[in-house]
Amino acid sequence: MLNFFRRIRKRLAEDNQFKRYFRYAFGEVALIMIGIFMALQLQNWNEKRKEENEFNVILEQLYNAIIYDVDKFNNQLEYMTFQIELLDQILNHPDSIPIQYLPYNLYNAGFDNFKSYQSDAHFYANDLSSDYDNTSRNELIKQITGYLNLIRTAEANPFELNRDILTDFLLSEHLAYPELNREDLNEGWKTDDSLYYSPARLKRLQKDLQTEKYQATLKTYRSQKIAYRRGAQAKHNLGTSVLNLIKIYNPDVRVIYENVGIIGTSLDGYDDVGALSTPMQLTDAEKGIWEAELYLNEGTVKFRCNDSWLRNWGLDFGRDIYLSGPAVPDGNNIVIEEEGNYHIELNLSEFTYAFTKLD
Repeated sequence: MLNFFRRIRKRLAEDNQFKRYFRYAFGEVALIMIGIFMALQLQNWNEKRKEENEFNVILEQLYNAIIYDVDKFNNQLEYMTFQIELLDQILNHPDSIPIQYLPYNLYNAGFDNFKSYQSDAHFYANDLSSDYDNTSRNELIKQITGYLNLIRTAEANPFELNRDILTDFLLSEHLAYPELNREDLNEGWKTDDSLYYSPARLKRLQKDLQTEKYQATLKTYRSQKIAYRRGAQAKHNLGTSVLNLIKIYNPDVRVIYENVGIIGTSLDGYDDVGALSTPMQLTDAEKGIWEAELYLNEGTVKFRCNDSWLRNWGLDFGRDIYLSGPAVPDGNNIVIEEEGNYHIELNLSEFTYAFTKLD
């Protein structure tokens, strides 16, 4: 082909047809330039496609992190509503509370396992890159950044990181929280144990709750809880909005959890005895459904990922129906009251679980 064009140039030059030669040369140069331009455009298109694929991979990881955030914030909202209701009962109807449950109510009103929570979304968001030519992507990154700034500000709030005023007050009144879990407290205050309050101390506590000093402290704490709940609601709402925007930008984004398993005393125990999670099978990747058929002893279980408590799900707070219900992040242990073979299903798109006894 090159020899063919060389012969044409040579003939035109020998025939002294310079105008035709220049027109031909110009056309040849133009063709070369067009070819180079098309090659560059193709290269740019390939680079854009590669970069967009990488962006969507990061976006999917971020999507999953924010899903967990939103569920966590919803858990906060529900538990803080429960705490405010407890405070209202203590403030307005203290005589309606059985005396052995007063420490339990105070413990739960001041309990907070959300202060140390930090979102994984920050880690993935650092790898997001804007695109001058992609307005929708840039707007999405702007919304994600706003969400991360909101939850980062909340995480840096000293009120959320330090001990709250109710705990300080109870310590000053020699009503320090014992090292107990809520399951123990829920059974009532065992006054025959030296670790618990004496009957006389419980009666004094009941009387103290009606004093101006106690009332003022509880009202202040209630106001703080309401403000804290308002912040959790804002984080929940913005997180939900960002999830919707991500889904609009990339409708193919998936919910992904890896190495989901179940652990507890109904199996081989928890970490304190060196037990590992019993693996579950991913049976529906699109819906995030994990299943297993296991023999369970009487005891308790929880779900978790990668043999780690960073992401775990359990029983909704205050719920006494154990075999099915919401799968709550960092929730209570799920009680297995009757041993036997069970079909177990965990749905991590709707965050529900179900245990079905097979025999």
